[in-house]
Amino acid sequence: MCYGEPDLLLDFVIGKRELPKNELGHTPLDDFAHFCAYSGCSEGDLGKRAFAFVKLAYVTAGLSRRKYARAAFDAELQKHCANIGMLLRDRPPGTTADITTGAVLYLDGGRLQGASLSVDEPGVVDLPVELEDLLPEIRGEVAAWLKRPTFSLRPSLMQWLDHSSSG
Repeated sequence: MCYGEPDLLLDFVIGKRELPKNELGHTPLDDFAHFCAYSGCSEGDLGKRAFAFVKLAYVTAGLSRRKYARAAFDAELQKHCANIGMLLRDRPPGTTADITTGAVLYLDGGRLQGASLSVDEPGVVDLPVELEDLLPEIRGEVAAWLKRPTFSLRPSLMQWLDHSSSG
């Protein structure tokens, strides 16, 4: 994936979407800039690589810590999610809906979830992906998938879910 490359990893985390805003109207990048302004954290003092890791850590922690408002799914995406969930319920645990070559959906406790697949280990579930971030960007692929659904049974998903629930 992007191991050891914080700038690329941050680009992956953020994607090409508009960043969500918190209750104050700030994005995670706005909050990081504010943090740097009041703390004195600077690329010049830390160096480019260390600063990139600090930025990555701050932004990813901020995304999971604060309530950032994401646009709600429209009726079409809500219907697609319901249909995908219904199709997955009829499959054994560890089954993914293979929406794109790099993104899959699966059920976890009856709730539809998203994940990316590993670049280094084909077919292996790698990172969780927020549906609100993923699905609007791949709307066309979701609609096409529903016309010709493909599934995969992924032992790595079961291991991944077992590990995340025990940790």
